[in-house]
Amino acid sequence: MSEKGLELLSPAGSPQIARAVINAGANAIYFGGDRFGARAYAANFSAKEGEEIIRYGHLHGVKSYLTINTLLKNTEVERSLYDYAKAYYEAGVDGILVQDLGVFGLLKDSFPGLGLHASTQMTVSNIYGARFLQEQGFERLVVSREVSIAEMARIHESCQADLEAFVHGALCVCYSGQCYMSSMFGGRSGNRGRCAQPCRLPYTLLGDDGKRMPLAGPYVLSMKDLCGLEDIPALDAAGVYSLKIEGRMKQMSYALGVVRVYRSMIDQYLEKGAKNYRVDPKMVERLLDLGNRKGFTDVWLHENNSADMLTYTEPSHQHKISQVEEEEEKKYLLDGELILEEGKALYLQASVRGHAVSCQLVGEELATAGRQAAEEASVAGKFLQLGGTCFMPGDFTVKVIGRPFVPVSVLKKLRRRMQGELEEGLIAEQMGQDFTRAQLQRRAKPFLPLPKPARSDGGGQKFLSASVMDRKQLDQLIGNQEISAIYCPAELILGMSEESCERMRIQVRESGQKFYLFMPQIFRMQSESWIEGLLSDRAAAWIDGFMVSSLDALGYLRERGIDADKIIFDYRLYTMNNRALARARSWGCHHLTAPVELNRAELMHRDNEDGIICVYGHLPLMITANCLVKDSMGCDHRAHHLSLEDRKGVRMRVLNRCDSCYNLIYNHLPTMLLDQISELASFGFREFRLDFSTESPDQMRKIIAFACRSVRGDRLVWKKDYTRGHYRRGVE
Repeated sequence: MSEKGLELLSPAGSPQIARAVINAGANAIYFGGDRFGARAYAANFSAKEGEEIIRYGHLHGVKSYLTINTLLKNTEVERSLYDYAKAYYEAGVDGILVQDLGVFGLLKDSFPGLGLHASTQMTVSNIYGARFLQEQGFERLVVSREVSIAEMARIHESCQADLEAFVHGALCVCYSGQCYMSSMFGGRSGNRGRCAQPCRLPYTLLGDDGKRMPLAGPYVLSMKDLCGLEDIPALDAAGVYSLKIEGRMKQMSYALGVVRVYRSMIDQYLEKGAKNYRVDPKMVERLLDLGNRKGFTDVWLHENNSADMLTYTEPSHQHKISQVEEEEEKKYLLDGELILEEGKALYLQASVRGHAVSCQLVGEELATAGRQAAEEASVAGKFLQLGGTCFMPGDFTVKVIGRPFVPVSVLKKLRRRMQGELEEGLIAEQMGQDFTRAQLQRRAKPFLPLPKPARSDGGGQKFLSASVMDRKQLDQLIGNQEISAIYCPAELILGMSEESCERMRIQVRESGQKFYLFMPQIFRMQSESWIEGLLSDRAAAWIDGFMVSSLDALGYLRERGIDADKIIFDYRLYTMNNRALARARSWGCHHLTAPVELNRAELMHRDNEDGIICVYGHLPLMITANCLVKDSMGCDHRAHHLSLEDRKGVRMRVLNRCDSCYNLIYNHLPTMLLDQISELASFGFREFRLDFSTESPDQMRKIIAFACRSVRGDRLVWKKDYTRGHYRRGVE
């Protein structure tokens, strides 16, 4: 059992819900302000409401965490983030959840002592990303929902940062922070808190032969809700400190009801221990009635994936309970005595019953009354008007000596002083004296704007690079003088013989091409052993560098001693703003691929020095731990080319990566910016990447030829179906 205890962390979609769950026994709450949160459509808080809730929580020993867990654009970071965060910092917020590396950098540099939490949007699912983020200054990590309890235990054993894990609520079929489906189909980005949930729509799954696959229903991406009630002892044993309930978009009845159930079960576990921990089926029934999607699942806490996680027949959230009676608001009993003596200063001594908190106050000298001398009952009634405070009258007396005149304004002033001193004492008692001193000593550093990046004139050398998915595509690129750099999936090298690797090495060197290993886009424990063997036996001696899509892969390579200049950021390691770019460069990484959700104007104002941009490719809309191959035909560890067909007949290709156990769901149209290369070069980009996924060698040759002409400055027209992605429209 954890020496630190367990934190029950509740969502707070509104100030009213925040107060309710605090009174119901949450140890901490997380909420969004009116900007920058991953639930843009929740009620959220004004700055004043946030300040009031933070203080209310502290009075009752409850911490408050603010969510700034989205990707921010340059204008947002530079114009408003500092002042927005500063208000909450000075209000005493206990921590801020972060996704964006630039946001992290500004908060870390500007607000000493502020707790920074790595959001699940950062997709940390291995010890390497966890250790890396701890080294950078994160004090808490919210692990990916897909991480098992065994993996959590491994992270805890190798990392000192607190671990937070989801224990109840909605699940995303895509790894959090890796989904573009809502973004590409409707311009509402999950990375910006505006997901339209296309995963809850019906789809038809088609096999390699194009025929419909047998599944239990059409909702093949719609996940059941998580319920980890049975797993509380195991999560604690694994080193998880904070048990997080999802649901900032949910109503009061859900948040309050779920907190009550988990509070009861955590208390039972802490009192009786793991051996005597039993979950009453009525508790699970209660949770089901509060809200679920075709039942609950805890598969990810124990294994990689299972068809049992999907709703299949319907996607909607169901509930039977829509109203829950709120707990009475927590109040402290006020004991004390107020002495009012004619010609003397008023005197107050007050204490909080059951707590070592008291104050003694001396007020103004009281004059002799004319007609309206103070009366004990009347003064007590006015002074003890404590509504809106955390106090209620206990054993409190008023003593009047002589005929003093006591203005109501004097009583109000004295009550405010008393309230302030007692509240500060309670906060110190509830949260700890060190905590209180640290809060009082908080001083923000001045905001330092970033210098504007130098603008490029579009000159300088431009070159093409390309990534592939299979061996035929790789063979098409090797020796092609038009392609200066090749990004090859590590899985492809794994499947090659030593003789094939040696031939390829010779061909690459003779052609003068650069050859980079594309690390698994999700780098979990099952990838480590074969990656380690691959780098030791075949690739490390001759490859030119590594493309990484995750902090886990980045951390792994750094621990392995790989030179940072050999590490290239894929667009999934987000550098949305110039502060994120600066943070990456401070780690020695200078080859950074532009995110796909920036539009033309935003790319123009990004610092693209030595930058890479993808100008062709079918974008992977989702990376899923759930495997559609396994769901439909069982796991045979072979590559398949399935398709998802939506209601409009649009087909998206699905590729399974068995060595790392995830699926890639591709956009049906390629993103095509090949004819924009000259303009992109004027923004500072030098490397223009082609991403090949399902293209044949013949299609590849035509695309490369088109790209080469564009690099030379020819004016061209692409005659096939395509999308510009976000180049014109951007995202909200």
